[in-house]
Amino acid sequence: MRTVALCLFFVLQVSGSGNRTTVEDILDLKDGATCPKGTWSVDGTHVSGADECEQCYEGEFNNEEGAFACGMCPAGSYTPDMGYWECLKCPAGQITTEDGNLECFPCGKGQHSPTEGGTLCQDCLPGHYQDEDGASGCKVCSAGQYQDTPASTSCKLCPAGTSSPEQSGAADDCADCPAGSYSPVNGSACLLCPVQTYGDVAGATACKDCPSNTDKEGATECKISCPEGQVPVEGVCQACEAGSFAQLGDVSCTKCSKGEYSDIDGASGCNKCPVKTYGPDEGMSACLPCDGNDEEGMTECKIVCPAGHIEKDGQCEPCPAGEYESEGQCKPCGAGTYSGKSGSVSCDLCGAGSYSAEGAVQCVECSVGQYQDKSGQALCEDCAAGYYGPNVAAVNCIKCAAGFFNPQQGQSSCQECPAGTITDIEGQLACQECDAGSYSISSSQCAECPAGHFSDDKAAECSPCAPGYYAPQPGASGCEPSPAGTYVDKEGAVDTLVCPEGHYCAEGTVTPSECPAGSYCPEGSPSPALCPVGTYNPNASVSSDAECIQCPAGKYCGEEGLSAPSGDCDAGYFCPAGSSTSQEVISPAGNYCPAGSAEPTPCPISTYNELTGMSSLVDCKSCPEGQETLVEGATSLDQCQDVNCSPGQYRDPVKGCISCPRGTFSNIENAVACRPCPRHQYSSVEGAVQCMQCPVTAFTWSHGTDSLDGCIGPVIEVCTGEDMTGNCYRYYDDNMNLNTTIRSAKVISGEFELFDGINKVGYHTRLSEKHGPHNVAELGRLSNLRSFTAHINDVFCSLDQGWKYHGSIRSTSKSGKACINWKRTPLAHKAAPNHYCQNPDGNRLRAKPFCYISETETEECDIPSCIWDMDCYTGNGVQYRGRVGRTTSDYDCQNWNRDYPVIHSYHSPEYNWAGVGEHTFCRNPSPGDDSRPWCYKDYFWSWFDIWDYCDIPQCSREKFDYYRF
Repeated sequence: MRTVALCLFFVLQVSGSGNRTTVEDILDLKDGATCPKGTWSVDGTHVSGADECEQCYEGEFNNEEGAFACGMCPAGSYTPDMGYWECLKCPAGQITTEDGNLECFPCGKGQHSPTEGGTLCQDCLPGHYQDEDGASGCKVCSAGQYQDTPASTSCKLCPAGTSSPEQSGAADDCADCPAGSYSPVNGSACLLCPVQTYGDVAGATACKDCPSNTDKEGATECKISCPEGQVPVEGVCQACEAGSFAQLGDVSCTKCSKGEYSDIDGASGCNKCPVKTYGPDEGMSACLPCDGNDEEGMTECKIVCPAGHIEKDGQCEPCPAGEYESEGQCKPCGAGTYSGKSGSVSCDLCGAGSYSAEGAVQCVECSVGQYQDKSGQALCEDCAAGYYGPNVAAVNCIKCAAGFFNPQQGQSSCQECPAGTITDIEGQLACQECDAGSYSISSSQCAECPAGHFSDDKAAECSPCAPGYYAPQPGASGCEPSPAGTYVDKEGAVDTLVCPEGHYCAEGTVTPSECPAGSYCPEGSPSPALCPVGTYNPNASVSSDAECIQCPAGKYCGEEGLSAPSGDCDAGYFCPAGSSTSQEVISPAGNYCPAGSAEPTPCPISTYNELTGMSSLVDCKSCPEGQETLVEGATSLDQCQDVNCSPGQYRDPVKGCISCPRGTFSNIENAVACRPCPRHQYSSVEGAVQCMQCPVTAFTWSHGTDSLDGCIGPVIEVCTGEDMTGNCYRYYDDNMNLNTTIRSAKVISGEFELFDGINKVGYHTRLSEKHGPHNVAELGRLSNLRSFTAHINDVFCSLDQGWKYHGSIRSTSKSGKACINWKRTPLAHKAAPNHYCQNPDGNRLRAKPFCYISETETEECDIPSCIWDMDCYTGNGVQYRGRVGRTTSDYDCQNWNRDYPVIHSYHSPEYNWAGVGEHTFCRNPSPGDDSRPWCYKDYFWSWFDIWDYCDIPQCSREKFDYYRF
């Protein structure tokens, strides 16, 4: 393999330079020279055309002269071409991890290899990254970035308002920008606030405006001087709002005190509230009116209101409904009282049947399920359990009636007792369950269950006893199973039925069980009684032991209750009827007993047996050659006598005279072997002294055919009734006349022409095996079937080359290989879609029919050639395809496709049906005018006598066979 690889490489190799030996260097070597570094050979020397020096392969090297082999480059190095005597180190950023590499591999993103000859890529440390393959070093994260994970391909960004130093390795390195600086976006460094701005907090993402700051960057405050009534806001003087003021040098506005006001923006001080007003709050821009005040700067309003009213915002207002006035204040009415109008000095009590909460303007009626029998109450009481309240504003509750109950408080109605429970007195919280064996006939009364029924506790109704159970007395809490030997087949039973004969009833039976095979059941049986040993019973529903059957001869019944014999009698023993063991009686001498013997089998004639207990025919010893016994069952050699084998037999050295098997025959005495039937004959019986001839139109593929069905030829079956009924007959030949009325027919093999007249005249039709059975009335214009003839040519044999052959007699090639379906072959478009032998290839015909044994392989088939219409002609000769090409007047025939010397019109392909073509053989393309094959004379001077008949015999059974093999 190496030699081959080197030869190929010589074509592709380009000489290099450096520490390697090139192909040109090797070509310059003389025979016997020591192989240079970078090469090798089997013995270290160079011999052209034999043991030549070869370059070390890629990934290998050799730094010695005269080497026998090359070594692999160690990890971290490589050789990119052949012939190197020294390995190259992998450049920084690339590595190899194994020996024998022809290239180095770049480190991936997030890694690097800092030196030449690397064998391992190193991860980038925190604070570093690498976003390219094949790097020799890692990049440093910039200010405002960090990376806390090794082997990273990028850096993470500090949030806006923070930053970090270069090469930061943790998120904690991101710190707030100090006051006077800012970081506007993620990942940016901290920047100083520019002039006309300032930053008074750390972690800012932007600086604040300060127009007065015009001399430096990084300011942390904004300094400005404002006039009275104004204060600095973000570097700009802004007027104080009404309700506040500012004096010279103030940095913030001050609210006006209570009793004072400022009604303009930019005030430098506040004014006192005038007479008939007051100022209750700080920061007021206007004072509130109060007619009772007679001084400036008042902080509250002085006023006196009538009963039921209070002072509010300098005016008297009535207390609202639901409240009353007390000591100058409005107070809510207490629970259980109400005030329905404003200006009240007291509240009224709620009456019985109603209630109120604090501050009510009216009383609320008690809801259904509640009551209140007192006045002035804050809530209603729930009706007690066992009671109910159906109306609103109730002063008491009503007891639940008998048959009803109420388990909860505050209900508006009582619940009727569920079925199976009752209450028989008023005011009950729960219902009582009816006892087992009883049921509720109303919600206030339980009654006893009738016979045939039962109930559990709390029953609404009694359940009928299920089939298989009964209850003979009323008041039952459960049903009893029917005793063994009885059954109950319906619900609600008060008594049981006796189990009928042929059945058995276990306890609680609903339907009597059929007495199983192997047993019998008299009337009232609780379980099946088993048939005794030596008997069996295959039938069900047997009522008496008299119906148990004696074990048949050859079998044994070894246990009770068998539905079939236990098995066959053991070999070497026989079992008479009624046997109970598999070794009932030992086989006597002169006999043998195979397994299942009902009686001993005597050793056949010409054999004997001296021992008992023999089990096989092979235990019978054969008489010496040429001897036989006169009777069966011989027990000693003394009973063997001399005898001859008859025709139809052959002598076996051990077994004596044996009949010839089917398909063979023997026609002499004492034959040593039977002979197979010759081809085209058969023997369907044993002991044949000769074989039967197949029908004239039939043949066999081989010797030794053992039945008439083995003869290959036309077969038709006809019946006296329609649809192949009545008396049916098979015919294996043609030229048959029928002397009875035939109403249906079926072709078993081949094709037949059917006629409604005798001797093949009258209306006719063709029928083949693929058509299946037909009634005669369905066969066109045939009114009856009186004669028929078989089609032989191109059905059972091939005429000429067989281009019309369509028989279905062979689906294997001559060598016995199976034919595939023509649909899978290159000739699928020409061949019939089956797996039988054909010759479908148009103008490129084979010599004989053939088939495909695979999708690409073909083999010839052993289809016989037709003799009729080849060596002789039939009918008027239109089917003749023989090769006679000379007239009776001894002239050669003219080629049918030529017009010299005779000009004519019988050319192919128009007359292919008559067999004309590019040949000079006799044919009959004019069957309406001529009665046998003829041709044009190939003689220029025969001006008037231009054609003649040919000397070809007419076919007949007496002179010609049908097939040539």
